[in-house]
Amino acid sequence: MLRRAWAQCTAMMRHRLAQAAFAFAMVFSLVPAWVLSGMAELILLCVPKSRHGPFRERVSRCLIAILVVCWRTLLLVCPWIERHSFSDGRPFLGAPGTSAVLVCNHLSFLDTMLAVCLDLPLHRGMDVRVLVANYVFKIPMLGLIMQAIGLPEVPFKGSSGEYDNMSVDKSLMEERLSIFQDHVSKGGVGAWFPEGLRNRGDVHVLQEFRAGAFAIPARVDA
Repeated sequence: MLRRAWAQCTAMMRHRLAQAAFAFAMVFSLVPAWVLSGMAELILLCVPKSRHGPFRERVSRCLIAILVVCWRTLLLVCPWIERHSFSDGRPFLGAPGTSAVLVCNHLSFLDTMLAVCLDLPLHRGMDVRVLVANYVFKIPMLGLIMQAIGLPEVPFKGSSGEYDNMSVDKSLMEERLSIFQDHVSKGGVGAWFPEGLRNRGDVHVLQEFRAGAFAIPARVDA
């Protein structure tokens, strides 16, 4: 009996250590993109306003490339994390330059990471833009990176702890969706979580979908 209890205790300790190691590695993997984001903001002060758009686009693609490489490396060096993928033989999300959308269920903060860290060619991964809740931009390091990438912000009126408050600023939301649609129409990939917030109940049961961005694939034929 003592042997069984010891085995359970050591298994739990290994599990906790694995979680802590992954959390530390996850934060460390953000450092290169965070440094570049800060440098880009400083350089932008010296760039003429007429060149802000092209400069931000180059920075955005560079940051996504760095994150994809760092996160794929992270998943490789954490063998206790299992990934399963399925393919019907066709290019996932279509060929480069093809408008596409990626609709995901929402279980954790890792979902955004996985949305740009799929089994895609790197240049296609750089086409992905994700709709992100406004309060996520307040997270240290990650918020600056997402701002530098130019990810569209979902303007929820409630705070991060108000899980039942799904109301948004409608005028701002229309503006953000317009930018999001423009990206998709130019051959980009638009990703979002139609459940709105993370599923805190039964993960096998989808939460109610919000209509929001579903109009985009109909308009763009993605």
